[in-house]
Amino acid sequence: MRGSNNQKIGDIIRKLTAKTNIKDKLEKLDILDYWHEVIGENLRRYVVNEYVKNDTLHVKLKSSVVRNELTFNKSKILVEINSKAGRKVLHDIYLK
Repeated sequence: MRGSNNQKIGDIIRKLTAKTNIKDKLEKLDILDYWHEVIGENLRRYVVNEYVKNDTLHVKLKSSVVRNELTFNKSKILVEINSKAGRKVLHDIYLK
């Protein structure tokens, strides 16, 4: 016989993500997805490495020309990523 421990799946998932650091990792993956949408496929080819740490997106690029272009548009990119997320998730983008 089953017990009377009926819970909604959404409640169980929220409890699991609250207890672990999965929520932070999923948010970082979402930020990287937003980053990819904003820069597009053409510029994405020049990205060597990317990660989110301490509310900063760190991006290593192959080309200094692309780095300069992204530096000029950094504030616009930050606004677009934060608007896609629905709140301020990034404070800076570090391009190297």
